[in-house]
Amino acid sequence: GAVGGVLLALAGEALRRRARRREDAAAVPAAAALVAAGVSMLFVSLYAAHALYGLLPRAPAFVLLAGAAGGAVALALLHGPFIAVLGVVGGYLTPALVADGTPSAPALFAFLAALTAAAAGIARYRRWPRIGGLALAGAALWPALWLADAWRPGDAPAVGAYLCLALALFLYLPPRAADPPGWARFAIAPPVAATALFAPLLFALVRVDGHGPASLAALAAACLVWLDAGHRRGGRADLFGAAALAVVLALAAAFHIDSVTDAAGNALGVEGWRYDLGRIAVAPALVPFLAFAAGFAALFAAAGFARLWRAGRPWVWAGLSAAAPVALLAIAFWRVREFRVDFAWAAVAAGVAALQILAAEQLARRRDRPGLDGALAAYALGAAAALALAFALSLQQAWLTVALALQVAALAAVHDRLPLPGLRLAALATAAAVIARLAINPRVLDYAAAAPPGFGWMLYGYGVPALAFLWAARRFGAARRDLLVTTLEAGALAFGVLLASLQIHQWMAGAVDSADFGFAERALQTAAWLAIAWGLYRAGGGRSAVADRGWQVLGAAALAHLFAVQVVAFGPLTHPVDVGDRPILNLLALAYGVPAAFALAFLHVSRGRSGRADRAVGRIAGAAAIVLLFVWLTMEVRRAFQGGVLAGGAVAGDAEWFAYSLAWLAAAGLLLALGLRRGNAALRRAALAAIAVTAAKLFLFDMEALTGLWRVGSFLGLGLSLVGLGYLYRRFVFSRPPPSPG
Repeated sequence: GAVGGVLLALAGEALRRRARRREDAAAVPAAAALVAAGVSMLFVSLYAAHALYGLLPRAPAFVLLAGAAGGAVALALLHGPFIAVLGVVGGYLTPALVADGTPSAPALFAFLAALTAAAAGIARYRRWPRIGGLALAGAALWPALWLADAWRPGDAPAVGAYLCLALALFLYLPPRAADPPGWARFAIAPPVAATALFAPLLFALVRVDGHGPASLAALAAACLVWLDAGHRRGGRADLFGAAALAVVLALAAAFHIDSVTDAAGNALGVEGWRYDLGRIAVAPALVPFLAFAAGFAALFAAAGFARLWRAGRPWVWAGLSAAAPVALLAIAFWRVREFRVDFAWAAVAAGVAALQILAAEQLARRRDRPGLDGALAAYALGAAAALALAFALSLQQAWLTVALALQVAALAAVHDRLPLPGLRLAALATAAAVIARLAINPRVLDYAAAAPPGFGWMLYGYGVPALAFLWAARRFGAARRDLLVTTLEAGALAFGVLLASLQIHQWMAGAVDSADFGFAERALQTAAWLAIAWGLYRAGGGRSAVADRGWQVLGAAALAHLFAVQVVAFGPLTHPVDVGDRPILNLLALAYGVPAAFALAFLHVSRGRSGRADRAVGRIAGAAAIVLLFVWLTMEVRRAFQGGVLAGGAVAGDAEWFAYSLAWLAAAGLLLALGLRRGNAALRRAALAAIAVTAAKLFLFDMEALTGLWRVGSFLGLGLSLVGLGYLYRRFVFSRPPPSPG
């Protein structure tokens, strides 16, 4: 079979030469078919001799099959791409055809490297895109299978060297001016495809090898290949980014210090190593890890900065140059110190920020060159990120949040001098982090474990971020109003409300994490919400969507809390609460009188505006004020007869029942007088409603509860009130001429 295959191949070559001498183009496909048949026969015969009949041992069979594949690739130069397909496919199948369960990584990957080089070379020489793609797939398949199933300790040098060589083969395929369109497209695709295939394989190699020196060296070599190829191919930022991403992911998947052991196998824990301001002490086993991270951080920073001056999109290179060192520092700190506070590491982060500022300063001097504003913004963002990392490494809990909030203000100040879009994006991301830490963080209440009652971290933990956000919103809003300004205004409002609410709770309950909420505290919370809502309503007037929505939400929440909780569910008439023995100046005034005053304040502001929403506010505020005053008056009468505790107590006597009617009629008279004086129909209707309630009480309760002169006085008072009401309406309401049509 082997002899027959060789003879067919020779016959095909002879036919090709004859056709060439005679210029017979029709005979060329026949020659290629003979060669293809010969190559196929040779492959089948060699495989059968080894696998079916045992005529060839494994090593000779491997050599002969590899030689047949190489010969097919060589013949493809003369007979076309189909022969190359046979050679490439047969070559990549050869290791599987002669496998015996004890594979050798150096031998296998040396063969694969030679085959891949030959396949890539012939694809480049003859401009056959499909052959190049086939070679790329086969080159990536074998290391994936090896890492998944056949990995053994000590294989990292062979696998790593092969991955670097294969990656380089497909990265260094620059198109030429004379290349056909198909090859030109393929020459652009291999770097992307090779990066997409080999980057995960390098990551898997580093993980399988346990971040050993050989695998880290292979990753380093691959990154150098990416960087050099990106530079040679006209500044391919995607290759630069692939290198940075590969390093970042590989280090992010590295071991923690708790899993590191020394030469004797003893675990090296964090507590066994000293950390101080003078130096960063680490376990010896982590020195290669940190050296790798530091080296590539410096490499990416320098390479990106050097390349941006000649790049068409300098902001891309600047962004990669600025982001890579910060990301690598954060990952190294995470893996070594597990986010424990460490001032030495914070000093390193501050140094990185200083380098970013230095790079930005160099760019600022050359702003006359077009396209550098984006690069300048990238370094400004990198400096902001490095400073945020320094804060995270040195501060905890509320102080970290305060530092981040001040950084938002600092970005706003920088934006005043350098209005770059990237600064707004960085401010938005930082603001989101601050809001997440203060508004939706379930552990935020743990910050106040050691705070004294009435004073604690909330004053600076919420107060400083609120002021910083408000100032930054005004600075950013001077340029334009967008999502950033809305977020900052909403954050400032949320922090202000939370500060007031938490401070009140700490003052009243003794601790911010207490679950006790008394009547006085609920009254203070409602008053605080109404005060903030009124301030926003008075200052808003449509100039800020956050202010408009804010007072609406706070006002609705305060009203719902006031009537549903303080009046109905947990009011002093249903729960034993000591509201105080003093008349007027007691908790009833705080719970109901103060909200009524705010309702009147809302009514006053709304009357100076003409919007439909303002008219609705006026109606709601007026009704709420009247109801609250009615409730306050009723409970004051109850307090006058029963003392500070309104719930329970003695059964209401004749005098108390009569006092209710008298107070309600007096309030109705006052409302009627105000309505008549100001010509306000709403006040007159409120007075009529109060009289109607009094009349209903008289017929439903007083006829049974009151006796003797108390009953007579009650009916007499109501009658006189009705007579006076009729007279006043006839005198001041019905006698008025109707308004003229004009």
